[in-house]
Amino acid sequence: MNDIHQSDFLQLGAVRHLHSEDEAIEVAKDVAKALENYAKDTAYNRVVPYAQAKLVSEAGLTAISVPKEFGGLGASVFTIVNVVKIISAADAGVGQLLQIHFVMVRGVFTGYSDEIRDRLVADILAGKRFGNALAEIGGKNKFSHKTRVDRNAQGQLILNGSKFYSTGSLLAEWISLTAGSDNGPVGILLHRDTPGLELVDDWDAIGQNNSVSGTVNFNNIVVDERFIPKRDAGGFQLRTGLTWPQILHAAMDTGIAVGALNAAVDYLKHHARPWVESGVDAATHEPHIIKQIGEFAALADAAEALLDRSAAIYQQHLADILDEDLQTKLILSVAATRYHSDAASLKISSEIFGLLGASSTLSKWNLDRFWRNARTHTTHDPIRWRLYHIGNYYLNDVPPGEYNSVLLKERAENVTKFK
Repeated sequence: MNDIHQSDFLQLGAVRHLHSEDEAIEVAKDVAKALENYAKDTAYNRVVPYAQAKLVSEAGLTAISVPKEFGGLGASVFTIVNVVKIISAADAGVGQLLQIHFVMVRGVFTGYSDEIRDRLVADILAGKRFGNALAEIGGKNKFSHKTRVDRNAQGQLILNGSKFYSTGSLLAEWISLTAGSDNGPVGILLHRDTPGLELVDDWDAIGQNNSVSGTVNFNNIVVDERFIPKRDAGGFQLRTGLTWPQILHAAMDTGIAVGALNAAVDYLKHHARPWVESGVDAATHEPHIIKQIGEFAALADAAEALLDRSAAIYQQHLADILDEDLQTKLILSVAATRYHSDAASLKISSEIFGLLGASSTLSKWNLDRFWRNARTHTTHDPIRWRLYHIGNYYLNDVPPGEYNSVLLKERAENVTKFK
């Protein structure tokens, strides 16, 4: 159904250069309006979002995290997470393309030679997108990699294996992955045109279809070792390493909650009928509906407030990454934000139908997209473990970590280096 080999979908027109963070927010709102028109149409539920991805790139949104010293906007954490939230309110699948792009782009500025870094930065500023191929199906856990790199008799690194949940890779210029080796996990960056790289359009979930999170196969790829970042796996910042993707995931779920609420309000104003017992002339005047929408709005507002609070703490953390109290405060704040955004997105997207009436469940409205996206995305990692870290800190004074803490300890003991 989707031709991933069409020759022009990566080609972009003029890419806007954003000059301020306020401009980035306003542009995100404009892009969201266009994305919403796509998302409302049920025909787009199972279509690779070529046009949507192009729209986000040409608007300049994919480049806002590039630091000013490299020619970018150098947007704050606040602006970046709010752009992801705004886009996700319109189409959470496209929001996830942006989320993973910002996660992968962060790694461009450390570990590469200046030549490679500058090449990658030029692509980002030109609107090119980054995807990931980190996770695999099966294995002992998510850090157990069957995908491997091994040296052949000629001394070349050869990559073989397969990844799933490869968000954004189908539409990306660059694909970041982790492979196992005899010396531990290895980070690798591949261009989509690398010989032996196969992109498969097989993502088929109940929601988040526009995240195109399917399969990437690696078939005897000769790895260009210039694109293996050389990083010290130790260091103080590692305890907060996952707060960046986590806060962006929270931004997505907050966006879903806001999008579902706005869609419900619109439907109530223009399409819903009041219940016969209410004695009012409009659904928007029903006291029970008014109360319930008030509850939904309070949930969404709380999620947005927590998101902004976490963004502010994150900015403080970046100014002093060695401050362990700030590290703890950041992890706890992001965990709380994820909990509230998870709950708000699921509750609002599910319960709006009880207010809107039977007609709102008709496929033509496509209002179920919010619940399908929320239900799919909130399984990303268990919220119960975010709550565990919060509770363990308050009850037992255990500094909160993240689910990569065991892996990071192992990597700190055996830093992967290729010579």
